[in-house]
Amino acid sequence: MKMKKWAGISLALTLTMGTVAGCASGGKEGQGASVKDGGGEGQPTQIKALTILASGEPPVLENNKTLEEIEKRANIKLNLEVVPGDVYTDKVNIAIAAGNQYDLILLTDGKDDKYVKLAKQGAFHDLSELVKKNENLQKIPEYTWNNTTVDGKIFGIPRPRGIYGGGNSNIFIRKDWLDKYNLPVPKTLDEFTNALKVFKENDPAGGGNTIPMVAGPFNSPWFGSLNPIGFSFGLPYVYKVQDGKPVAYFQTPEYKEYLDWIRMAYTSGLIDKDAPVTKTVQSKDKFKSGMVGAMVDNVGMLDDSNTSVMKKADPNAELVGIPILEGPKGHKGVQMIEGYFGIWVIPSNVPKDKAEKIVEFLNWSASEEATIISKAGIEGVHYNKYDLATGAIDRTDEQKKLYDKEKPGILVLQNEYDKYYYASSLIPEVRQAQRAVLDEFEQAGVENPFLSILSPTLGKNPDHLKKLTEASTNYVLGKGEWDAVQAEIDAWSSGIGAQILKEYMDEYNASKK
Repeated sequence: MKMKKWAGISLALTLTMGTVAGCASGGKEGQGASVKDGGGEGQPTQIKALTILASGEPPVLENNKTLEEIEKRANIKLNLEVVPGDVYTDKVNIAIAAGNQYDLILLTDGKDDKYVKLAKQGAFHDLSELVKKNENLQKIPEYTWNNTTVDGKIFGIPRPRGIYGGGNSNIFIRKDWLDKYNLPVPKTLDEFTNALKVFKENDPAGGGNTIPMVAGPFNSPWFGSLNPIGFSFGLPYVYKVQDGKPVAYFQTPEYKEYLDWIRMAYTSGLIDKDAPVTKTVQSKDKFKSGMVGAMVDNVGMLDDSNTSVMKKADPNAELVGIPILEGPKGHKGVQMIEGYFGIWVIPSNVPKDKAEKIVEFLNWSASEEATIISKAGIEGVHYNKYDLATGAIDRTDEQKKLYDKEKPGILVLQNEYDKYYYASSLIPEVRQAQRAVLDEFEQAGVENPFLSILSPTLGKNPDHLKKLTEASTNYVLGKGEWDAVQAEIDAWSSGIGAQILKEYMDEYNASKK
């Protein structure tokens, strides 16, 4: 869940610290940090915030009923700047370098080495004590907090997401095709492989256009678009600690078994021939076109926005999620992700009393009251009746148009923790199916013990797996032999990998003390 890294961060670091030291009083028009904006007793707190627009059009803020209601209920005056994702990183760089433009900034890279460096140098408020006073924020799981703290301190408040269910979590398959050939919904890797073979042999899409499975891009030795397959062979989630020693996934014997399956599937035509260079969005488009039997995604794939497109191509199309695949030796699993997307930080030049009120606002934003606004809008304005538990909503076409125009989900900056966060369908039976998939994940979570730990060596060498990626990709495409892959694994293990693993393990052991 990370955006591209902050460019030009060295300049930002230098300028930030100069601003923190010399401009704590703020007060100029257009700047975020001003003592007089902190809000007197009973007066609204003025907050200038920077957030991301992941996709689509930004909310129309003029005469926005949602914004007016949020300001009223939270006793704030919100000056919100919403920036498209493709330029957001550059905007954050400028904001951090200036130091006094915003009261609240969403950092979408999460806890990386640059965030840690900024926190340690005093660019952000230490919010540890403030968070303790706000009960809605305390509902965020300890697991998520651990993935964002720096030296045990809270310098930013994570926007919580489900610990399971994000990214490439599980397989979705055409149930109507399974039914057509009297196949069960696969529970094992063998059953899944057989289903793909049947799809290839019988061409249910017609005209020779059937693609049994889409995947891609093949841009790392992990082959993330095939996550469930890897876990069915017993791969760890990137790293594991075994007998007190750190181990990378490709250093395990199970890694070759995993690559052998991909090689078999690709060379047999069970995986799309364009997989090596196909981007995720392109895979989704192919899947929704009605030509594809299976792909790895998350429960959002079951949303009506996706299935309706598929039904236009094939009215009989029906999807079912396979929560977990069991491998030939009984292995199965699903990754435990960071548990958040983005961290809210308050620049340290913002006065402390104002910082306290900003945290209180984020706490309100994580309430059930704010959640209803985020998901449905304002009663009588954006909907007539809404059931938070089921997602069922009664609204007119005009109310929906206004909701889509005002985009309450963007205006409510924080969200309450919900393990079913990714079960977002407004159709009750679909929402129930999504929740059922997420419930099964809890039985087979695979944790990365180094997820919240940073390796300085890795940070300076982001392409450290480039040669291994090339060798492993050639192998699964049938263009290379295993010896070439093993040679790159050995070179990594005795070279840069040894230092990376040492740094991880040293920090891991220190955290246990």
